[in-house]
Amino acid sequence: MEVRVESLAATRAHREVLTEVSFTVAPGEIVGLLGPNGAGKSTLLASIAGMLAPARGAVLLDGEPAHRIPRRDIARRVALMEQQPDRDIPLRAADIVELGLLPFRGRFDRGGSAHDASLAREALAAAGAAHVADRPWTELSGGERQRVSLARALVQRPRLLLLDEPTNHLDVRAQLDTLAFVAGLGITAVAALHDLDHAARLCSRIVLLDRGRVAALGTPAEVLAPDVIAAVYGVRATVLTHPEDGRPVIALDGAVDQAPPPEEGP
Repeated sequence: MEVRVESLAATRAHREVLTEVSFTVAPGEIVGLLGPNGAGKSTLLASIAGMLAPARGAVLLDGEPAHRIPRRDIARRVALMEQQPDRDIPLRAADIVELGLLPFRGRFDRGGSAHDASLAREALAAAGAAHVADRPWTELSGGERQRVSLARALVQRPRLLLLDEPTNHLDVRAQLDTLAFVAGLGITAVAALHDLDHAARLCSRIVLLDRGRVAALGTPAEVLAPDVIAAVYGVRATVLTHPEDGRPVIALDGAVDQAPPPEEGP
């Protein structure tokens, strides 16, 4: 699926959160959304998912305005994995994954079928969460909940996957496994991330947001430059090159208003 964001402005609570945001995601491409808290990443994902109508501009999914696509139809094409809610849900993990299949059920279906249950368990296995299928959501750790949420997105077999902080609550190994899994899906994806190294590892291009505007757009090597990081995040960074794959590796050195540590003498 192709995503085109054209001069997008979006408002929430009568406040403009995004202003003149433009970029394109080619079919099969993974694009990362970076920026400080409050930069507008979650609002941009909601706009791409058709949940938020533009104040100005447009979001087009294969040429169609996202907010005008019927909710049932868009749910069959687009899966949104939101940041993990804290609320408890009185369902098993497998039941939560099956909720992702609701847009595909007939109008008079009263519940899931054996086929739906099988699809849910396949998605849990793919997300590395098969072992929690029959456990209540209330008993799952933050990382387990994150994997179940990913399985719920995957069970829809979407053409576009939207991810809001997909590595939250995961340990280091699980973070790397999740990034590798998403990269191997072969579908269009837009991922909001906090970790700069994760973005460099996963994404072919990055949209860097700052106070609702695009501060930089390009490949990880183009966007994750020391001067750009300093301007947007207010931190000094040393950018190295990974010896195996050539991607940038970012070492954060401290706030820009802090003096660097003195060099050691001879």
